[in-house]
Amino acid sequence: MSKAKELLNELQSLDLDIQSRIDEINELEAGLLSSPKFKSDKIKGGSTRKIDDVYCQLIVMKEAIEQDTSEIIMRKIELGRMINKLKNPRHRTVLRMTYIIKQDVFDICDKLDISQSSYYSQRKTAIEELDKILE
Repeated sequence: MSKAKELLNELQSLDLDIQSRIDEINELEAGLLSSPKFKSDKIKGGSTRKIDDVYCQLIVMKEAIEQDTSEIIMRKIELGRMINKLKNPRHRTVLRMTYIIKQDVFDICDKLDISQSSYYSQRKTAIEELDKILE
């Protein structure tokens, strides 16, 4: 697989990664809000552990997830900027609509007023041009 195709596939999957991390943060926040505060939990045969310690750990975990999410978003911006380096605006548009906006081929063809064969031809040319830029 070409370097350009690898990057475009990565770009296409970043949204799911970002959304899963947002969902994880929402779950953590929901747990923080619904948990009883300022109590001690004792596990049979174990030591007492304050809920405050658990809150601290959850907050640290949330901050780590937010940092990871920020890095993924920066990666998406970086990959988008690589597409911006294409000289042909039509090629940039085809790649953006396909890999960033994730529009259906039929919608892209309709918006750009082109046939499907033209779409595939332009996408192939754009990927080849992106490969040259990445070399």
